[in-house]
Amino acid sequence: MDKGNKFVRGVKIAVAVLVVLVMSVWSMILYSDAFIDWWIVPAVTLGVGIATAIHMWKWWIPLTWSESGLFNGMCHSVFTAVLLTFAFFALNNMLADSASERADTAVVTGHFREEHHRHRRVGRRYVANGEVYYTYKLQLKLSDGRTKFVEMPLKNYRRIHDGDSASVVLRDGLCGVPVFDHKALKFRKGKRSDRR
Repeated sequence: MDKGNKFVRGVKIAVAVLVVLVMSVWSMILYSDAFIDWWIVPAVTLGVGIATAIHMWKWWIPLTWSESGLFNGMCHSVFTAVLLTFAFFALNNMLADSASERADTAVVTGHFREEHHRHRRVGRRYVANGEVYYTYKLQLKLSDGRTKFVEMPLKNYRRIHDGDSASVVLRDGLCGVPVFDHKALKFRKGKRSDRR
């Protein structure tokens, strides 16, 4: 393989990886406004990716320069899952029916703190865990029993208690998954007997 072909192949791979990363991040952002369990859509789209990889793995040979059916099938499965997940949330959220807008009341049923580590480079090839930081989430339960985890800034997280209620404005998404704006939630204090 000459230098020109190596460069073109490297550019193609870099673009493909960048596209996958951008679609993954955007899917997570869109997911935060959808009332559905996080694993359902990726599981279905990964299943579609694996099923279609059986016939389409050869399409990846010009990009990967590999004849391995397993490797190309994995590339196809991951890319297809990310693409379809992004398309699902984008269509569902952006084309939600504004005529179906309705108010609902959610109850705070749990508080959760997740620990994360910032990463720092300690050499050319090594990355170490850096300082610890936390993210804060509330679990909301709608009147129909569906639940959703919503990330909150610490100052809001401390003011809200289990048993407090939140006004939620829901719209029907294009794909049938209800959509709401998690930044527009309005919390009200619950009765002392409702709180834990």
